[in-house]
Amino acid sequence: MTGWSGITYRGFYDVPRMILASCDGQMHLFDSRFDDELDDYIDYYEVWRLPPLTDAQIKGSWLELAQLALERMPDIGLTELPFDWRAR
Repeated sequence: MTGWSGITYRGFYDVPRMILASCDGQMHLFDSRFDDELDDYIDYYEVWRLPPLTDAQIKGSWLELAQLALERMPDIGLTELPFDWRAR
């Protein structure tokens, strides 16, 4: 996939922990959530393809965005993002 845009993130601990990014008109959520059993963040991103989001959803809490997912995508490693989040 190429052409990523609208890259924004929330939470940061070594890397961004939640990222929203759009590619080819499709919104994606990348989530490296905190795991209570591990007492640490997971070492990969769970990836979700989302429906179009409203400005209010983007500006509001992202904690429930995965529940809106149209599709669960394959997990990817923290260093394997298909875009440079620092170039935002």
